[in-house]
Amino acid sequence: MTSEKETEVTDDPIAVQASVTPRTAAGRRRKVLVVGATGFLGGKILRRLEQDETVSVRAMSRRGAPVDAGGTVEWVRADMMDAASLRAALDGVDVVVSSANGYMKESIQTDFQGNKNLIEAASRAGVKRFVFLSVVACEAAPETPHFHAKKVAEDLIKASGLSFVLVRAPAFLDQSKDYVAEGVRAGRLYAVGDKTTRWSYVLTDDLAASVVKAATYQGEEIANQTIDIGWRDGAKSQGELADLIALVTGRRLSIWVVPWSALRTMARPVKLFSELGYDLIQMFLFFRSGRFTADTSKQERFFGPAPTALDAVTRWANGAKLIP
Repeated sequence: MTSEKETEVTDDPIAVQASVTPRTAAGRRRKVLVVGATGFLGGKILRRLEQDETVSVRAMSRRGAPVDAGGTVEWVRADMMDAASLRAALDGVDVVVSSANGYMKESIQTDFQGNKNLIEAASRAGVKRFVFLSVVACEAAPETPHFHAKKVAEDLIKASGLSFVLVRAPAFLDQSKDYVAEGVRAGRLYAVGDKTTRWSYVLTDDLAASVVKAATYQGEEIANQTIDIGWRDGAKSQGELADLIALVTGRRLSIWVVPWSALRTMARPVKLFSELGYDLIQMFLFFRSGRFTADTSKQERFFGPAPTALDAVTRWANGAKLIP
């Protein structure tokens, strides 16, 4: 597939296509290492790669293979914070896919030092493509710790000499614990700030598919590209999102808003006891700027048609069993 070819529209508009998977010069399957494979998004990336018979998949975990690990994946024990452990994990690897993050689980330092260790180790190992999950407009949000960590990692990747693809994600429509779906079942949508400020969203199934396409894309025109992921019809406000959910589910929703003033007031005291809480408050305050919007032109160039908001919300609502 060339960079200009569009994929056929299906129920999954950015489903993985085996035909775009590159092979090595010797014809063997390329080995893809997934870092962050035990996470919510990483697990989705891993499952999609498992279905692609033209790649071999290695997954990295500090604890080794989980009890429910599939037989087609090679699991290796390694830790991003232990630089020495990464050598074996990267041995023979052609493509690294990193969706790992520390700020949601342990410490933001994993997102700084851990990424640095991984990038340096991948460069030494001669990895042919480094696919890094980043964040839309992270360069514009230095006050948001995990956004800033993504920008620092992007700069390290660019300076490393590695061939890379930076896949930049907007806000997740769904989470491992789906608070939006829980609210909808109760007839409400919990909103942050106001009902009118727009920012970009993604369904995590679609984001995982885009990351996999970046890893398996045939041709070097994708090398060193920064690709925003989002919806074809652009960013949406929380009011617009509530209207879409109501349309799709047939449920009347009330919108409960935590105002911007409350977030600003909470930021300093929350920082004293919760690194994660402070990070999330700063993230939402950045959303207010209007700059957290994805440009999907490269997404459509390399991965095919981006989904519309209605399509994504419909698939999310079906998955969450919100449609009668």
